[in-house]
Amino acid sequence: MLKSVWYKIQNYNRASKQESLRTAGASLGIAKSTIWEQEKRAESRAAQMGTDFWNTVEGQHHLKCMIISVIYTFGIKGGAGAGRIAEHFGHLQLGNIAAVSESSIHRKIKEIETNILWYKELQESGLQMEANSELQELEAILGMDESWFNEMLLVCQELTSGYLFLKKQAKNETARVGGT
Repeated sequence: MLKSVWYKIQNYNRASKQESLRTAGASLGIAKSTIWEQEKRAESRAAQMGTDFWNTVEGQHHLKCMIISVIYTFGIKGGAGAGRIAEHFGHLQLGNIAAVSESSIHRKIKEIETNILWYKELQESGLQMEANSELQELEAILGMDESWFNEMLLVCQELTSGYLFLKKQAKNETARVGGT
């Protein structure tokens, strides 16, 4: 819910900075105090960091990509714990910009792991369905002949792919003619 409120305020502020808080609140359906608090937080972050890039939609997207990348690369693939990752984000001074506490990082690790397993299952089920549909439509057109070089050689070719099957007669193989 808070995320959607933030997006509404950011997008609305970009279009109309000169409007009063009361009018903006009425237009958005958000209390004017909420808009005022969000603006003050943005100003505080800009003063601390020296930039207001993180307050833009592009900045938020970049920040999310960076956080997810660090969590995936070092937490999931590298085996670093949530505490070590939180410490790293603390060194980068991201604590004032994003929720990078140990518990929030641990939740994000679990969420990413769950999504990886879900994606794996989704891909496997898609491949299984594709394989089943291809097996139902599989058609083999065979051409057979025998060849006599020194011994008999049975040759079978799948005509659509050109794949060859060869069979030599075994020494103790006998043919049954008309009997059981």
